[in-house]
Amino acid sequence: MHLENLNPQQLQAVCHGGGPLMVVAGAGSGKTRVITRRIIYLIKEQGVSPESILAITFTNKAAGEMKERVRSMLALRGALPWVSTFHSFCLRILRAHISELGFSNDFIIYDAQDQLTLVKQCMKAAQISADTFPPKTILNHISGFKNDFLFPEDIQRDEMPYGHQFKAAGLYPVYQSALKKNNALDFDDLLVFAVRLFQQHPSLCAHYNDVFRHVLVDEFQDTNAAQYKLVRLLSQSHKNICVVGDDDQSIYRWRGANVENILKFENDFPGTTVIKLEENYRSTQNILNAAASVVKENRRRRDKTLWTQNEKGSPVLCYRAEDENDEADFVCKKILALNDEGFSFNDIAILYRTNAQSRVIEDVLGRRGLPYQVIGGLRFYERKEIKDVLAYMRVVVNPNDSVALKRILNTPARGIGKTSIEKVENYCRQKGVTLLEGLRRNEQERLTASAAVAKILQFLQIIDRLNTVFQNGNALDLLKEVTARTGYMEMLEAEDTHDSKRRIENVKELFSSVEESMEEGGTLSKFLDSTSLSADLDSLDDERGVLPLMTLHTCKGLEFSSVFVVGMENGLLPHASSMSDPEEYEEERRLCYVGFTRAKKKLFVTHARRRRIYGGTFNYLPSDFLLSIPDEVMIRESGVLSSEAAPQSRGRPAHAVPCQEKSAGVYSIGTKVLHAKFGAGIVLNLSGSGEDLKLEVFFKAPHGKKRLSASHAKLIVL
Repeated sequence: MHLENLNPQQLQAVCHGGGPLMVVAGAGSGKTRVITRRIIYLIKEQGVSPESILAITFTNKAAGEMKERVRSMLALRGALPWVSTFHSFCLRILRAHISELGFSNDFIIYDAQDQLTLVKQCMKAAQISADTFPPKTILNHISGFKNDFLFPEDIQRDEMPYGHQFKAAGLYPVYQSALKKNNALDFDDLLVFAVRLFQQHPSLCAHYNDVFRHVLVDEFQDTNAAQYKLVRLLSQSHKNICVVGDDDQSIYRWRGANVENILKFENDFPGTTVIKLEENYRSTQNILNAAASVVKENRRRRDKTLWTQNEKGSPVLCYRAEDENDEADFVCKKILALNDEGFSFNDIAILYRTNAQSRVIEDVLGRRGLPYQVIGGLRFYERKEIKDVLAYMRVVVNPNDSVALKRILNTPARGIGKTSIEKVENYCRQKGVTLLEGLRRNEQERLTASAAVAKILQFLQIIDRLNTVFQNGNALDLLKEVTARTGYMEMLEAEDTHDSKRRIENVKELFSSVEESMEEGGTLSKFLDSTSLSADLDSLDDERGVLPLMTLHTCKGLEFSSVFVVGMENGLLPHASSMSDPEEYEEERRLCYVGFTRAKKKLFVTHARRRRIYGGTFNYLPSDFLLSIPDEVMIRESGVLSSEAAPQSRGRPAHAVPCQEKSAGVYSIGTKVLHAKFGAGIVLNLSGSGEDLKLEVFFKAPHGKKRLSASHAKLIVL
């Protein structure tokens, strides 16, 4: 049974005798089946002991599913192969042998909050300002060093420009020393220390080479430097290493994943047998052709051609919307039509590049009463940064809202401690007054220490200023003041991490939401009520199913009958941050490929001529990726107004569309420009309007990112 229903390439991979094997498994080509069947083949046909097989994957869920498949197919009750994540495997090794590295075997593992607390302590001891160098950013850089398998002594600070990474490199040895003093390891240390253990103790490494005679690694394209070294060490004597992955699905560079690991495997493991799994069991041929046409333009990839015995299927439908609301309406109408055809909402996915893009989709789905769930994250109005900013606005509207007030009292951090807040709250209960009134009486009543009195007064000045702005303005004025006056945006910008950048995008998107509410004649109170209703909406028991919404990064490993990839515009997909970096740009192509190949039957892609996002209105260019898709596999439709401006040449989106808005002139996000001094560059962002229009442009080295006045820069649009 374990060799049945395998195609020739799968069978070849399963029955591979020994030595290094790389299975290049295209999307939907049955890679999990191959790994599972190979484990069973080794045990049943080759007589390999289950305990001498090590299978490594990336998530506990995947490891559990693989282990259960092997167990059920072998009907084993006793010993099973080791099936675990990288981190779980390393933890078991270190529990047994970490004394060789000077730690005791009862070491503890610090979680993210523990790590942050320790970094703050180390920074304080080193007299590094947490305001200038946010602890989360420092910790993020230290994690990056470890992912690249760099120890403190390996880092050349002299070659680094002054900044966050430079400071992190200086703090790295202090942080590691503090961990050792506490007999603690952080999550990254599990990998790094296991590798160092094997490097420094060859006899121990040889022992585990003997224990695990066959090593199999899933999702190999997602490995970082430390994981790659571990794999090489575990198989250095027997060379029975089988890796399965797809370089076209390497989309986690920002986590440390290095696509080069799969591209250089044959060089590092001479005599490697390479088997390509190119038959796709998931999608129609039209969907595969569209996906392949996008990713094949990447230079750093292995050539492969996905094909299927499935039907040719419907062409991919590309819709050019007038704006983001037209786009959302189109998606909703198509979803309802698909539902009428018999497609469950559970089997229809809406995918987007950034979390902030979900806001408009959520609003329209909510108005139409369609059930949805944001997968891998929270609904827009439930996200921490949104709730934080809205809490400031709620306090202005309702000063008696003690819940909102407590949320913002020390957010961002102002040094108002928990003890001080408790003292004020006790006073409020005794006197029967609101928390805000108690804070106002704090100085006179001497409820807290003098240092806290001053900090609370500063906070009250912020609240009073917000109230004055709102009384003399509107909801949008208040939101602008909240983000400028409270220090919240400044806090996120200083953090400068992948997560903080995502949160900044979400806060900026809140401006668009407030602006739309004002255009519809809504008050601030009504807007705040609508956000609460949206957050409380729970229709997950809807018999029609629930629409999954998620980012393209989240969708990897999933599949749906119908998929909508929205926001296919330069600046969104590909993301603006990638358009000046060839490696990041190639990853954006892979991300697009992953999104397309989630679809089994129908694929819809959309882009908008004009989009209100991040608090501004921009004319985005259609994604360059759309230019790669041949006409025979994709048809194009346009909104009413868009059809007049749609390019006629072969029905393709224009490479550059002049912006009709006075606010942006001929510039759009993604526009390529030429500057007399800085040379060629790409517009990353726009702000202001008319004579005050400012452009954020990224130029090639050594110039980098520049902020220019559009009226004075004399840029030439390419």
